[in-house]
Amino acid sequence: MRKILFIDDETNILRSLKRLFRNLEYECYYADGITEAINIYLELDFIDMLVTDIKMPNFDGIRVLKVFKEASPRTIRVALSGYASVDSITEAVSKNLAKQYFYKPWNNDEIIGSIKKMFSLEDEFEQVNLFDKVQNFENIKTLPRLFDRVNMLIQKDKSIEEICGIIEEDLAITSNILRLANSAFYQAKTGNLQQAVMYIGLNNLKQIILSYEISQMKEPLIKKGESVWQHSARTNNIFHDLHEKYYKKKVPPIVGTAGLIHDIGKIIMLQIFEEAYSSEILSADISDDQIMAQEKVNFKIDHAVVGGYFLNWWAFPIELIEVCMYHHRPSDEHIIHKELVALVTLASMIEKGEYEILRSSFLEALDILKIDLEYLKPIIVKYENE
Repeated sequence: MRKILFIDDETNILRSLKRLFRNLEYECYYADGITEAINIYLELDFIDMLVTDIKMPNFDGIRVLKVFKEASPRTIRVALSGYASVDSITEAVSKNLAKQYFYKPWNNDEIIGSIKKMFSLEDEFEQVNLFDKVQNFENIKTLPRLFDRVNMLIQKDKSIEEICGIIEEDLAITSNILRLANSAFYQAKTGNLQQAVMYIGLNNLKQIILSYEISQMKEPLIKKGESVWQHSARTNNIFHDLHEKYYKKKVPPIVGTAGLIHDIGKIIMLQIFEEAYSSEILSADISDDQIMAQEKVNFKIDHAVVGGYFLNWWAFPIELIEVCMYHHRPSDEHIIHKELVALVTLASMIEKGEYEILRSSFLEALDILKIDLEYLKPIIVKYENE
């Protein structure tokens, strides 16, 4: 039975959680502070999920998440907070401390459904036995060097100046960040790395570094993955346009690189299976649906699961894990953030010019968002003309 530990300094919140989870299929524990939480943790072999309030007077939730990340990295960490603490939620997610978050007052069905889906996602990863398939590729399971260093500096609240000092040691990635900041999307118009990082944002910066480092792991394979990165970069721009059109607001920083990272599984599979993946998959003139089927035939796994698995391993936000896992099947019952996944699905197919084929995944995404092809026409025309 899954074990969940809830931490909140407000007695009424703990009472509400006890009532809500009383008859569910979980073994639940409740603590009003870090001392009680640690005592509970020490009595148990393992806690599957931690749900903690962010704003507590004596020991804030960010520190609680840090403690549990170090003590029990396999525990799913979830942040709970009021709407007034949006910055704290963003901090928890951007520092890879929390995979998911809920606001008070929460919707009972939403919080129960989301927790169930998070556990289902873990079960799916265990069932595919991906770990056994890639056990000889240790440098993928270990976070890339620069990403790890930058992530640690962000977690320690170091200055932009210090973070940029680390990045500037790698001239190639520095030039790539400046190029992205000065692109039509960000329009930073700067040659200064610190200014570029401020335009891009720290959360986007981390994911850009991760994507770049993975693509550079085996130098002879870099050019073979260029088409994937070009597709992903354009998909991210289309995703931002779709998001702004649909929600009438800019993309939240937490998911700012959803389009950029959605196909990262292909790059990882290229690193793992090398020339075989390049010649049999990337060089083949086949659709994405055919790619998924061919991957399963040739390698017993597909890039969607591979991407989701490693983002989960690296404790990325659940939104980005779902984008990787489900952008080919946006109506999957396990998805928590269906509209986000649907937007990336549409963005990817618009970039490839496959929207007129009306594949099932494209139609599912339209249905989820309750829009039609005509709604997409202005964005389609914009990117066709580029």
